[in-house]
Amino acid sequence: MTTQERYIAKIKPYLFPFKYNQKAFRDGNGYVFACPLCSHAQEKESKRKEKCAALYPLAGSFQWVFNCSRGCNGGKGNDKCSRPMRFDSFLQAWNPPLYRQYSREKEVAKRLRSTGSLGPEDFRSRPRVGVSSQCS
Repeated sequence: MTTQERYIAKIKPYLFPFKYNQKAFRDGNGYVFACPLCSHAQEKESKRKEKCAALYPLAGSFQWVFNCSRGCNGGKGNDKCSRPMRFDSFLQAWNPPLYRQYSREKEVAKRLRSTGSLGPEDFRSRPRVGVSSQCS
């Protein structure tokens, strides 16, 4: 399971509060759900629950893509969902703290793959700024 798939599993209960459908896309199975970026701006309850967003895998890679048909078709979407975006860009727009955690995890995994081991900086052993490490 890739890092993106683990994070998709983490956010499913929050991302799909009403209901979602698993759907077969051209490149694999993905999800169709109400857009978390623009559904709150809709006036009618039925429009808020409308499944206009999709999260699906991109062929030939391990990337996932977010797309909102409401924003892309010139509808009542907002500027955040007006274009298709990679999973990490979507996560940054939707939940910045979770995006930072995701980025750190990907960086550590990348460093682990390239060096074969973790360095001391990966264990948060750095002294805090402004705190002297010497005893008086």
